[in-house]
Amino acid sequence: MSYLALYRKYRPSDFNSVYGQDEIVTIIKNAIINNKISHAYLFCGPRGTGKTTIAKIIAKLVNCEHLEDGNPCGKCYNCKNFSNSNDIVEIDAASNNGVDEIREIRDKINLVPSNAKYKVYIVDEVHMLTNQAFNALLKTLEEPPSHVIFILATTEPHKIPLTIASRCQKFRFSKIDDNKIVDRLKEISKLENISCDDDALFEIARLSDGCMRDAINLLDQLVAYSNSNITLEDIYKVNGSVSYNDINELLVDIFNNNKTKIIEFIDNFDKTGKEVNKFIEELIIFVKDVILYKNAGFLSNISTKNENIKAISELFSDKILYLLVDMLNDTQNNIKSSSHGSILFMTSMLNFSDNISNSEVHAVDKANINSKIDYNLGNNDKHYEIISREIISVEEPAKEENILELSIDVDGRINNALADASKEILKEFKGKWSLVNDYLFDDNYSSICGLLKDSNIVVASNEYIIISNKLSSVASRINFSNVEVEELFERIFENSVKIVAISNDEWNKIRKDYIDNIKNGNKYVIRSLNEKIDDDKVKTPVDDLIDLVGENIIEYK
Repeated sequence: MSYLALYRKYRPSDFNSVYGQDEIVTIIKNAIINNKISHAYLFCGPRGTGKTTIAKIIAKLVNCEHLEDGNPCGKCYNCKNFSNSNDIVEIDAASNNGVDEIREIRDKINLVPSNAKYKVYIVDEVHMLTNQAFNALLKTLEEPPSHVIFILATTEPHKIPLTIASRCQKFRFSKIDDNKIVDRLKEISKLENISCDDDALFEIARLSDGCMRDAINLLDQLVAYSNSNITLEDIYKVNGSVSYNDINELLVDIFNNNKTKIIEFIDNFDKTGKEVNKFIEELIIFVKDVILYKNAGFLSNISTKNENIKAISELFSDKILYLLVDMLNDTQNNIKSSSHGSILFMTSMLNFSDNISNSEVHAVDKANINSKIDYNLGNNDKHYEIISREIISVEEPAKEENILELSIDVDGRINNALADASKEILKEFKGKWSLVNDYLFDDNYSSICGLLKDSNIVVASNEYIIISNKLSSVASRINFSNVEVEELFERIFENSVKIVAISNDEWNKIRKDYIDNIKNGNKYVIRSLNEKIDDDKVKTPVDDLIDLVGENIIEYK
């Protein structure tokens, strides 16, 4: 006996085996049980979602002599001979779309069923019928004999004339949920003694894009490739897609502006004969998942993918991710009209990498990044951070910072911020904090925005703001750049404030002391600041005169 494909072998024969179309199954089952069967149905929806399958189940149900809880008994004559019945007529409208074929149906429609109660006509891809064929079907479809049921199926309902659609009960089939596809695949794997990783099953479901038939077909193909255990790597090889680890490494190379590795990756990809368009789609979906994780905490059902999503989310800001999606979409559109897709893709990625390298200041904690990311920091055990692509040891601050002396009174500013703290102002400033990202590509503020990217406002008043960052070195850099930060904040908050930055550990200690003091009745009071004045910025009488009448009027030596 010849091999039977899994999707044919496990095609549902009753409503209990149908996955993902619960509402449609409930409506039709109740209609049949209550003997309220329509003379015409129109099933529309994506491929592989069960349109033809449910049509056949309806044909079996309406002719079953002994229904069992809305399902065919499988024992009566009509159930046993269903596949060979002359009363169930399947028509492929893609190849039988002319008016002559429809006229033949119309001429034979008055003949009573040979054995069954109903003669059922199932017309697949009905949108392929010509206008003349639709016109020939129109009257018959509106008033067929009582023993005839029409079931029309299509993936393109917008091509069905309204005169036809309005004469049918219309059911919209939706894409099948990934979890339900996985449940069905597990059921088939168990029956067929197929060993398959859970990650692989979810990847099969994702690649099938809501199509049960495609998912089962891919499983069938993978069984032929791997007789032992089916893994994610098997899927990448059979399907021609790229692993999540490879996507991760490419994005890290873009982050590090490593042109050599980017070119090598795309060159190797091109040599394997994989489709560039398909890879760009995978990349867009991956970046979308990173955005969902960063903003809503959503993760996929694949553990390997989750690890890479978390790693990439530490590298790129939201704004860069949005720009990356736009770039990939534009590249995909341009590739359609190009005969050198891989070259166009390569230049787009290199150009994007250059752009973010010149404009985006990355501040990340290496300890929170996937272990696959190699920063070539040596074999020591020190903790590092990356700021403006310069590697700076946290234990050994940059020499420039050891020499420079802060001009602001850190303790005084913290005291005054706590003395005049306001929850309402804090809430208002936090609501505007995301506006910092709008200045990422502004040459005047890009470096400042990079420092503020992973910082938070913890205390705010009319005159003071306390900023907290997990790294003390970043907090120090913010304090050294206080003039630029305060200028940026005046633009964003429309209020002139003094800032002070501290590490998260420092803030936790200060917060504890503050709570203890308040409980013990010790109040904080505003005090004068002991801040140093930059000698270069001390105003002379000439400066005062220029401020008064304008630089263009006075000439001085």
